Amino acid sequence: MSNYKQDTISVRGRNTRLFRGGKGAPLLFLQDTFCPSWLPVHEQLSANYEVFLPVHPGCAGSEDGFDQFDEIEDLVFHYLDLCAVLHLDRPILVGASFGGWIAAEWAIRYSGALSKLVLIGALGLRVPDAPTADILGIDVAAARQAIFADPKASLALEIIPETPKQEEIVSSLLARQTLARFAWQFPDNPRLSRYLYRVTAPTLIIWGERDGFVPLAHGKAFQEGVANSELVVVPNTGHLPHVEAPDGCVEIISNFLRRK
Repeated sequence: MSNYKQDTISVRGRNTRLFRGGKGAPLLFLQDTFCPSWLPVHEQLSANYEVFLPVHPGCAGSEDGFDQFDEIEDLVFHYLDLCAVLHLDRPILVGASFGGWIAAEWAIRYSGALSKLVLIGALGLRVPDAPTADILGIDVAAARQAIFADPKASLALEIIPETPKQEEIVSSLLARQTLARFAWQFPDNPRLSRYLYRVTAPTLIIWGERDGFVPLAHGKAFQEGVANSELVVVPNTGHLPHVEAPDGCVEIISNFLRRK
């Protein structure tokens, strides 16, 4: 039986779609733009934590005021304001892909506002010898190849279909527009790496062994930049290990949170 509910909350006058479920310490999950919905990984985490899963500004259900967002820092402030509305004090922050970039930018500025930090296949770093794939400039077959360990798997075809279902076309276009606003051609902040030393929250970095979108070298760069951070590579997964291997990722995250 599913453990979540959907709601729409107002953040500085902007309607924001929110999934939430579970009881326990607050865990704010900033998602990727490929599957913006409540997933098995969230359901499993909600067995021990109160999980908050907001939909990014610009995506379906959170379109209000998207013209107010020009830089990644605008999203950091949006989520700080969201925490104020929800009365979340020092949440565990988990960020995946694009959400991981936002989480990293948050952590270099306001690390003291976080209990712990988990980055999953995070965008944001510029690693010259291992550039990210131009995910917005390639066709859907190439995108599946870059994102999934098995691009022919039913999960890959469901998340990145050849042709979206009629009811999913608008949602898909809005998510793509959101990613393009901040990540067109250069899904990174060339200054981010120099400030990773400012991250003081206990940090776990999770990466898919076969990530063809954001190479593993980026995970290693995050680990090198964030003092005392841990890097765990998930075998036989691509850019979305929390989607491809939710059981394993939940175990990794839960063990880290218990130890820290």
